Amino acid sequence: MRWLMFIKLFKMIFGKELPDLAYIQKQGLLAVKIAQTFALRIDFLSEKTCTHLAKLYTHTTPIEAEDFMQLLKGYTSQSFLDQFEWIDPKPIGSASVGQVHRARLINQDEVVIKVIKKDFKKKFEKDVRSLRRLIKFVIFFYPKLSKVADPVGILEHIESYTLSELDLQNEIAHGNILKEIFLKNHVHFDLSRLKFPKIYESLSNTHVLVSEFIDGPTVDDLLSQKKMNFNDILEIFHIHGFYIFIIGTFHGDLHPGNLIVKDHNFYFIDTGAISQVGKKIQQGLFEFMEHLSNYHFEGCAHALNHMAEKEISGQAFEKYRVKLLDLYQDFEGKSVSEISLTRKMMETIKLGVNSGMVFEKGMFPIIKSMMYLDGMVLKGAPDTVLMVEMRRFIQEFKEANLKVNL
Repeated sequence: MRWLMFIKLFKMIFGKELPDLAYIQKQGLLAVKIAQTFALRIDFLSEKTCTHLAKLYTHTTPIEAEDFMQLLKGYTSQSFLDQFEWIDPKPIGSASVGQVHRARLINQDEVVIKVIKKDFKKKFEKDVRSLRRLIKFVIFFYPKLSKVADPVGILEHIESYTLSELDLQNEIAHGNILKEIFLKNHVHFDLSRLKFPKIYESLSNTHVLVSEFIDGPTVDDLLSQKKMNFNDILEIFHIHGFYIFIIGTFHGDLHPGNLIVKDHNFYFIDTGAISQVGKKIQQGLFEFMEHLSNYHFEGCAHALNHMAEKEISGQAFEKYRVKLLDLYQDFEGKSVSEISLTRKMMETIKLGVNSGMVFEKGMFPIIKSMMYLDGMVLKGAPDTVLMVEMRRFIQEFKEANLKVNL
């Protein structure tokens, strides 16, 4: 009974001891993706637990070298293998879905080969169905959970982006979409530090992706080594914020392991998951962040309401407004180590839902992106007053919005 496994998984994640990562990996891809999602939840898990779970982004168990070569031969043909001078059977990185190996083409191009580690899809979809039934069973007895935590919406998000990741053709297509947005808009907004690795589409397929080798550390590496410059962390927000607030189409899983730093530039990798949000959330969230950066909490109250598909008014709004002002009474001037932006955002949305607002399903990907930023700042510059630092980008976002949406 998979229900028992999921119950044990959640007990482990919320337990006093650090979760057993080896056990989680043995339970399958969905279990890993759930644990990765909770690695962001510094709003109600300890920083120690979140940091531990975050290892599942880039440090999952790889397949053996012999198995990799057999897998690669099964996914490709001899004509594919003939294009390479050498292929390193030992991976340089392993994630939940795929792992990456260095190689060199016969034309001397240095590349990496990413392969899907095995056929996850059938078991993953079966586990999603099982967990969805468990969630619906719990919601039947505790219906408030559906509105406040939106477990169904979060599961749907995990399902959507994971199935997208399992087809590496999506990584090519979505990377091209992000590049097209860059090429169309770099004259309107400073995206000069954003880069994308070259993809060898003729050598790639559903299970194999060949791309340029970027010789640089990931942001995750730099944060772990305490070598990540704070202004670089803000630049990630600057770039990613353009895609979120101005375009509404953005990298759906831009965690620190999916950013490589080379020559002062940031390379977006693993673009299999892409997210989109409607104008109402896109503009409402920007309005909210603008007011929040200036500690204008009255404006925050109205902005959150504007984000909702179903807004509230009258006495309901007034009660909510008073509670929101109370929620943020200790927020001004506090560093991320003192008060988590993620925690405040989740509490704010919970307050809105409990007050009668209804938000569209597109909320979680955007909140996840803010969680990544908050987590990077917490790890790299915990004494930073993030809201004050974000002010430098607000006017630039406004001006870009006018130019892009003419």
